[in-house]
Amino acid sequence: MEQYNRYEFEGEVIEVPVFWDDHLQREVEDYEDYCKQSGHTPSGRPVLLTFEDACPYADMVDDDPASVDCGSCRHYHQFPGSLLGVCRNEKMRSGSGQ
Repeated sequence: MEQYNRYEFEGEVIEVPVFWDDHLQREVEDYEDYCKQSGHTPSGRPVLLTFEDACPYADMVDDDPASVDCGSCRHYHQFPGSLLGVCRNEKMRSGSGQ
């Protein structure tokens, strides 16, 4: 049976597969496998890695020139304990929800 970490935010739900890492001696999230999926929540919000380059619609938390990734954007919600999060910017939402 495949294991998943389940994250919920404002009614959005994503499940990220996990696997046992012998080197780390713990379960870790399989981001590579997850990224092969659609990349959107059921309602069309993008699911992104925290360190992905910010989009043209980014609204950075501060004016630091080093703030160039999704994790520095006001629209991004990172799931605790994960490198994944959901973009809440309506301009980035998929019209089809796929």
